[in-house]
Amino acid sequence: MKEIDGFASRPQWLPGINVFDWYDEGYQIVYELREKFPAVHVKPQFAQYVFSVNERRESMGLLPISLPNDPKVGFISITDVLHPKAPE
Repeated sequence: MKEIDGFASRPQWLPGINVFDWYDEGYQIVYELREKFPAVHVKPQFAQYVFSVNERRESMGLLPISLPNDPKVGFISITDVLHPKAPE
């Protein structure tokens, strides 16, 4: 059995549900709310139900995360994310 990397795995949905249609509909709702209430900051936070942690981080220009004691080239350890070192 292959070990699952929790930061690279997408959330699991029930079979038959088109998660990307759900995601697109969410953004349509956000767009309509922003149009109707321009003075209100409408912040979509539903990507966590569709994409993995690393997919979301990479879309924000951040390094992907790896598990502790499992260093990967180009990744940052979750330990460093949770407990950043102070600048010297």
